[in-house]
Amino acid sequence: MSDDAEDRQLRVRDAYKTTEQSIYFNGFVNAIGIGDVTIVLERNGKAVAVLNTSYTVAKTLAEKLGGLIKNLEEASGKEIMTTDNVGVFLTPKKDSKTVF
Repeated sequence: MSDDAEDRQLRVRDAYKTTEQSIYFNGFVNAIGIGDVTIVLERNGKAVAVLNTSYTVAKTLAEKLGGLIKNLEEASGKEIMTTDNVGVFLTPKKDSKTVF
């Protein structure tokens, strides 16, 4: 394991030890303004937190998260569906009697 990976693991472990609040979210809404990016974290359609960040940090976050998922997909040989992909499957077809 590289020093960078070890450092990340330590930082995550320390965060769990020192942070009183852990937020689970299963959806989000994002917006871009003249000077920053806003990300609203949602759980079951209700806002649970609002993140405001610079363009630079938002782009870095997007790249880092994308890299994590890419590594998992490559290691597993499976593509992880996005919520948009799942939504297509869960949308009832006109002639379908299936209820989700």
